[in-house]
Amino acid sequence: MGYLSKEQAKRLLGEPIISFLTTINSDGSPHTSPVWHLLNEDNSHIWVATSKTTVKARNIRMDQRVSLVSAADSIPQPWVQVNGVASIREPTDIDDIVSRLAYHYLGSEEAPIYLRDILGNIDFILVDIKPNKILAFDGEE
Repeated sequence: MGYLSKEQAKRLLGEPIISFLTTINSDGSPHTSPVWHLLNEDNSHIWVATSKTTVKARNIRMDQRVSLVSAADSIPQPWVQVNGVASIREPTDIDDIVSRLAYHYLGSEEAPIYLRDILGNIDFILVDIKPNKILAFDGEE
């Protein structure tokens, strides 16, 4: 199995792939959940929008260590693991970020329908992940 270059890893993280975010429960056990993610404007952080009341949000408030894994839905299956620290933010433009996520993952036909159902009904926060270590492999055997 070979490594992906930094650019290949960024490209993979830029695709609309369901990723898995692992946080740490209060008892030290892992909690993993599927998430949509975006790279921030300068590609240095990863953003995840979630409800203020999710387990992952609660866990990050207690312990900022996280791991996010994205794997392409292809053969070979390249994948990226990002270990880092996450902070909870409440930006004034959170609805814009949620909209960007929806259009990125659902496209221009489905995103408006999804957004009509959730914006104003879910109290979103932003999980801002600062990578400490990135592992990226090409999926070749």
